[in-house]
Amino acid sequence: KLQTGRVRKRLFTDWDDRQLIRMSNRRMTSSDLQKEWQTAAGVKCTARTVRNKLLGAGLKSCKARKKPFINEKKRRARLRFAKDHKDWTVEDWSKVVFSDESSFQLCQTLGHLMVRRRPGEAYKPQCLTPTMKCGGGSVMIWGCFSKAGIGQICLCEGRMNQAKYKVVLEENLLPSALTMFPNSEDWFFQQDNAPCHTARSVKVWMEDHQIKTLSWLAQSPDMNLIENLWNVIKRKMNGHKPSNKAELLEFLRQEWHKVTQHQCERLVESMPRCMKAVLENQGYSTKY
Repeated sequence: KLQTGRVRKRLFTDWDDRQLIRMSNRRMTSSDLQKEWQTAAGVKCTARTVRNKLLGAGLKSCKARKKPFINEKKRRARLRFAKDHKDWTVEDWSKVVFSDESSFQLCQTLGHLMVRRRPGEAYKPQCLTPTMKCGGGSVMIWGCFSKAGIGQICLCEGRMNQAKYKVVLEENLLPSALTMFPNSEDWFFQQDNAPCHTARSVKVWMEDHQIKTLSWLAQSPDMNLIENLWNVIKRKMNGHKPSNKAELLEFLRQEWHKVTQHQCERLVESMPRCMKAVLENQGYSTKY
């Protein structure tokens, strides 16, 4: 005679599980969620049980990505821009010269470093992140590129203002654009909305040189392709330790000129996908 096994009674109903998922607000710890679930539904369980149920629903605890804050006004502006440019092709984006400034630190920080250690080893040298009082500060670099390849970069001395910015454009943008578009004036210049970029005298300079600008958005580095090139160079700096600003500047120039046209082409080819991602995320930040 066959013996039937005992079926363990479920402690939680499907409704309980759905309520737990609804209560999860992305930022609550499993312990806090367990307490709130118990108060709201009378469910008795451990924080580990809550974690397991969240994992079963695909909600894994992850480190939050850092992105610029986007308020409602900026979200609507980003959404409107993406709608206006959703039909732009790679050929359209290939007529854009992307530009921006970026700061590079002489002394790089390691950020959030994870180490494996035993109890009592917290202050062993191999388990520490060294901090230093580092002189020398940082350097600010302006650069530009398009699908045709990289343009010129230059050192921005001191605080950037409208007068200095016009010199940067005169000495670097114009020669770069002439190289990128030797037989055409049908191109657009992209810049962010920094005050020195949008000053009246700069707008007059643009008009005098017949430069068409692409209206851009605040808090949108994910839509400015040159940020990807800056990040490539900054990652390479992890293994490089310049001792002064001159060495840092030389390193940056060398790494900039290592950027290939193929890299530039792939970045520009991603813009239609970037516009689609902005639309899909309702104007909020994207992975780009």
